[in-house]
Amino acid sequence: MADEGVRVPTMNDIKNILIAYFSSTSSVFAAIEAPTVITIVSAVILPIMFFAIGKTIDVLVQIYLDRRRSDR
Repeated sequence: MADEGVRVPTMNDIKNILIAYFSSTSSVFAAIEAPTVITIVSAVILPIMFFAIGKTIDVLVQIYLDRRRSDR
């Protein structure tokens, strides 16, 4: 059982993290091939952005579904 202040990652969180990192593999390969600052930054920033976007969409869908259930 998790502590009150600790949030255990759900399957959706893990899925969003995996999608973010798999979708940025080309940036990681580019950073390995040509190690410039912009390629390394994009290899680090893109997964974080993709995770944040995916998590935002996930939360918005959950809010929509909860409101839809409560209206019935």
